[in-house]
Amino acid sequence: MSAEIILVIEDDVHIAGLVGQVLREAGYAPEIVRDVGAARALAATGWRPAALLSDLMISGSQGPDRLHGELVALFPGVPIALMTGVTPKRRAAMGVDHDRVIEKPFELEALLAAVSDLLAHP
Repeated sequence: MSAEIILVIEDDVHIAGLVGQVLREAGYAPEIVRDVGAARALAATGWRPAALLSDLMISGSQGPDRLHGELVALFPGVPIALMTGVTPKRRAAMGVDHDRVIEKPFELEALLAAVSDLLAHP
């Protein structure tokens, strides 16, 4: 059985590296890209991950309030969680209302629990 592929869109090289390592050690196959443009290029090939984790404030997006919709359009049916250090109050003020958010800084166990939940309840 092959490992489930998790797309990670993260521009901070240190966070991307840590998330990738944690996912690999947990038996997943992370695919890490630095911006939404790179995710668009993957989507254009027909490639689909099992789940997607994206930084909320990521380059190449039309804005944090539109990011979730952009990702759903690129990868229909793929469960998505957003990673951010932006407070819930500020997210609400920005118009971000996605309910699957991984708060930065996060515990590694919380990250894995969120991925497990995404896969179990897409």
